[in-house]
Amino acid sequence: MSGEILETIHKLQVEPMTEESFKPFGELIEVKSTPADERLFFPTEFKIDGRMTIDAIWQPYATRTFSLLERHFNVTQAFLPLGGPPSAVAVAPPTNPEDPDDTPEPDQLRAFLINPTKGFVYKTGTWHSLDRYLLTPPGAGFVILNVDPNPTQVVDYAESFNTKFEIVF
Repeated sequence: MSGEILETIHKLQVEPMTEESFKPFGELIEVKSTPADERLFFPTEFKIDGRMTIDAIWQPYATRTFSLLERHFNVTQAFLPLGGPPSAVAVAPPTNPEDPDDTPEPDQLRAFLINPTKGFVYKTGTWHSLDRYLLTPPGAGFVILNVDPNPTQVVDYAESFNTKFEIVF
């Protein structure tokens, strides 16, 4: 086995997705107070450069190991759970959009628990896993607010860095 390169697996312990913990990557979409006598709005920053799209997507329960990360250059991109079990998403901070080789170091990735009663929106350029990783089967539905066209960069850490990530609940 001389010359064989061992694959590295970075385990990402899921942490609560709170307004403060998720701030480097985006914002939560949530009702922050519920007075009985007043209708309130809680704005969330959402930017697009193109035609806005709204899709419902189904995320089946699957393995929690992955190697692909992506970022989007002209959209903040939002996800709104439509029901199902809690799930997690992996994120890393935005890097220089002018440099395709400027990718996050594996130790920069964090995994957040998605509360099925709250949505979230990524900052433009935030690196993230392509999937959401469910706690239990069978799967969950999400609304995704996106843009068309959607210039995206995808990096395969297994191919480029011999590295995979695993979400740990």
